[in-house]
Amino acid sequence: SRLRACEELELAAPESIRYSVNQLYTTMSLPDPLVDPDDVQFKGRTWDSIEKTLDERERFLVSCHAVDPAQQEARGPNAIQPSKASIGPFPWEEHIAPFEKPAGCTLDTWKHTCLRCSIGNQSVTLQFNKGSTNNTIDTEMLDALQDAILDLQTRKEVRLVILKSEGKLFSNGLDPQYLMSESNMSAEQIAAVQTQLAKILHFWQNLPQMTVALIQGSAMGAAVGLVCACDIVYSLKGAYFAMSETKLGTVPTTSIPYITRRVKYMKNVNQLVLVGASLSADVAQDYGVVTEVVEDLEEACSTLCSNLSQCAPGAVSATKEIIQNIVGLPQSSFVMDYLASVSAEVRHGPEMKKGIESIQLKQRPPWADKSIQPST
Repeated sequence: SRLRACEELELAAPESIRYSVNQLYTTMSLPDPLVDPDDVQFKGRTWDSIEKTLDERERFLVSCHAVDPAQQEARGPNAIQPSKASIGPFPWEEHIAPFEKPAGCTLDTWKHTCLRCSIGNQSVTLQFNKGSTNNTIDTEMLDALQDAILDLQTRKEVRLVILKSEGKLFSNGLDPQYLMSESNMSAEQIAAVQTQLAKILHFWQNLPQMTVALIQGSAMGAAVGLVCACDIVYSLKGAYFAMSETKLGTVPTTSIPYITRRVKYMKNVNQLVLVGASLSADVAQDYGVVTEVVEDLEEACSTLCSNLSQCAPGAVSATKEIIQNIVGLPQSSFVMDYLASVSAEVRHGPEMKKGIESIQLKQRPPWADKSIQPST
């Protein structure tokens, strides 16, 4: 097409300019043309047929290098377009593989003793129950958290999940005895446990319900990552938050993505993760780890339940999903299309219709008739 345009310009130009153009073609011609115009394969043929022949030749040359030209990556370079910009999938397109272990129980058939489970009105309370050992997170606790998450993912009647703890500490993170036993474990075994923890944090953060952590004592290590994966965090003034992995010669890999999304500034992330500083509840609130420092955790949770009861559960879940998917992303046509699709889906749903009807009839919406109440 560019050659045709040049030829048309040349024919429309005066004689002197056409002579200059011919001279320019001569000086700028390639010493070894990629396509010989006198080649019998191309002479007298149309451009479309020539391009088709060149495409067939390119596919043949690519196949000689054991590359399938038909196999292309979704958003990245390939055999035909090696310089194409590489763009990863958007969060709402990302697929995280499920847990490898099957569920051991449900909330109704709960069997774990390290993590106590109680069901209230539209709420579930999970309580660390290993106060004598500082509520350490070991493989047994990981299995309990996994079973709770797997059941909560399908519990549409549950609107709030409460995470709390008994004892002096909220949790001191991964069990020190387990960390010592890793020296006798293979790299594959260590990776399997860390992958399970990473998926627990991911699926916990992406639960359809609101999650709130009630911190009555200090949280350390992996427990800080779990706290940062919660939607709301209430803490007593005497609690402390610390990441001491670097002091032990290890790395807090699984918790870092959730800490960096919650803490406001990188300088604060470095202070917490690299230096291993112990943050008071007030400082943790300033950093962004804690939502609010309160004097009474149960009163703060009761106020949250009252406020959340006024909100439609489906709208809360959809809004939470949007927040998780677009945080940190620049505005783009892809983000706009995603937001528009979610909005269209929600506005055609039953909650939107019932909400409008409630306003017109000047009455409470149906989801506000039954308040959220934790189990006693």
